[in-house]
Amino acid sequence: NDRKTPLGELNWIFTAITDTIAWNVLPSPLFQRLFRQDLLVASMFRNFLLADRILRSLNCTPVSHPALPPTYQHPLWEAWDLA
Repeated sequence: NDRKTPLGELNWIFTAITDTIAWNVLPSPLFQRLFRQDLLVASMFRNFLLADRILRSLNCTPVSHPALPPTYQHPLWEAWDLA
């Protein structure tokens, strides 16, 4: 997670984009619970957001608990595409 390396910078960008997408679409209490209370849970849900985007392009619909609103078409994914 060292931003001085290309992988560290990419991870930082991924975290910023997925957290911002989640912050935009989730109710505040749910965002706080999933993305701020536990580092492991936050990492799992960040990866779920990416998996949701990738799998929907393959006509698959991933499911999470708690259920999350669709994020796969959020405009911020364009920033990830450019990274």
